[in-house]
Amino acid sequence: MLTRACLVLLTLALTACHTAVKPTASADAPFLPAIADLREVTTVIDEAPRPVLLVLDIDDTLLSTPRIDDGRAFYGSDRWYRWQDAQGEGGKYRVPCLFPVLQWNSEVLRLEAVQRDAADIINALAADRAIVTSRGGDQRPGTERELAVAGYHLGAPLAGLENVSELPGKHSPMTYRNGIFMTGGTPKGPALKALLDKASTAYRSVVMVDDDSKNLRSVADSLAASSEAAPIGFFGLRYTGIKGEPVPAPTPAEVMAAQESWLVWKGWMRKYEPERAAKLLNNICK
Repeated sequence: MLTRACLVLLTLALTACHTAVKPTASADAPFLPAIADLREVTTVIDEAPRPVLLVLDIDDTLLSTPRIDDGRAFYGSDRWYRWQDAQGEGGKYRVPCLFPVLQWNSEVLRLEAVQRDAADIINALAADRAIVTSRGGDQRPGTERELAVAGYHLGAPLAGLENVSELPGKHSPMTYRNGIFMTGGTPKGPALKALLDKASTAYRSVVMVDDDSKNLRSVADSLAASSEAAPIGFFGLRYTGIKGEPVPAPTPAEVMAAQESWLVWKGWMRKYEPERAAKLLNNICK
């Protein structure tokens, strides 16, 4: 197992390569307001009908890769994953066993808050909260570690969910613990609906912050379809502090840096977990 000092050194090696917004509560809104500063969430929370649930994404919404120069490290980022996934098996720059690599990345890579004041802002918001991520349950240890290191307070379970730890998912079981709901690729709308169906609080509002409009619309559609008797107001905020939409393709320099980081990564894994590395690098993904 890598020590904390090794994790820091590995991350260093890899990375070397208020205008208030008042969105509509309508689930079928023609647009999703973009915010570049998490401070703007405060106004929305303050004005939303009570009781209100705050739903937060993780990647490029709470956490991102370390700062380098005037940007962020590409390797291990959400953009890097999208680029890898889009290539498909056999792509020129595709790593073997992408999802096990993502798990390893979550174990060893250090992340940072998307803003220097992000944790203070989020921790101070007066609302029940659920962190909802598409990450799989096997990424939970590293995910909880990096959120805590960045200063985010991991929340208590929502009322009625104290004894709920797992729910059926599209690809694999969805896990819920320490206020973090890991959907493992299940669309966030159906996933959140499944969670709310177990909660004992009848929320009048959901405020969701996510960098991906697809996730925001998924939740908006699910709430609109399931809350006719007791409508839930939806406030969807698209966070653009790290990346906008459409998500930009990597530059040639980023591709080169990612390849260099991948070489460093393989060297570290061969050194510290040689058996695991040998399987993965030979496309033995289980």
